This record gives sequence, structure tokens and C-alpha cells, in this order.
Amino acid sequence: MTDVREIVACSPSAACHQAVTRTYAKLRENGADEKVAFDAALTVYAWHHPEVPRSQVPYVIADWLP
Repeated sequence: MTDVREIVACSPSAACHQAVTRTYAKLRENGADEKVAFDAALTVYAWHHPEVPRSQVPYVIADWLP
């Protein structure tokens, strides 16, 4: 299996990274359930990186979120 860090290496300053973490943080700040916020962040990442298999996206963004 491919190391998920090698799928799409986005730095914390990359637009996709910022959009994913901001989406998650804002939803949590406003009372959204953790799963709802995670699923929204997953959707944002998938929009930025349609080349990444959807099944791999949770593993990529899990390291980015608190």
C-alpha cells in the first residue's frame, strides 16, 4: 500500500491544507459533531484533489486535524 503522505504532499501553507483545516475548525467551533466536521473536511480535500482515491482521503487529512 502507498504511504498516504506520498499521495499528495501539501504543506500547511497550501490552499487545500488551509481550506481543510479551516473547514473542520470552524464547524467544530460552531458546535458541529466531529464526524460532520470531518466529513466536510474530507469533501473539501476531495474537491481540491480529485486525483486521490476517495478511499484514501480520510488517511491523508487525519494527520492534519486536531
